[in-house]
Amino acid sequence: MEKVYLKDSDVVNELTDVIPVATTEKNGLNPASDVRKEKMIATTTSRIVYEGASSTAISTSLLISLAAFGGGPMTLFYMAINRSVDILKAPAIILNRIGGANAPTTPRFKIWSNENTGFFKIILERTQYTPSIYIKILNTTIPYNDITPLSVANQEEVDAATYIDVT
Repeated sequence: MEKVYLKDSDVVNELTDVIPVATTEKNGLNPASDVRKEKMIATTTSRIVYEGASSTAISTSLLISLAAFGGGPMTLFYMAINRSVDILKAPAIILNRIGGANAPTTPRFKIWSNENTGFFKIILERTQYTPSIYIKILNTTIPYNDITPLSVANQEEVDAATYIDVT
């Protein structure tokens, strides 16, 4: 194969006009907010990490970074959430500690569910300190309504929820 060197500035300028430029506004690139910490919060209350409001099939994975606010050690978790269609029980959840500090003993993840409606909430229980939490949906089968609200959890639901084991 023969190499061609482009030295003529007119040819180079014409190529740059014809070749599309990659920006966050076009060419299918994700917006910059997808790689920023748009779902991070320091909290003094228990928070809803994820919720499902129907009996549709769910297959979602979350990346969760958790730290004691103010410079405490950070822990990175991976959470897989799975449930078949038309099942009203709580989904199967696998929570793995990827790295960082040992699984914290004070902030804990819990699941609350209503088996009459299929509605469920995954809750970060705040028991001590002010944890800082960052959540990112990595993959999902329901992108149109997957949410990580980080809204304040109802204390009655927190109390009724069951703990999720960390592996």
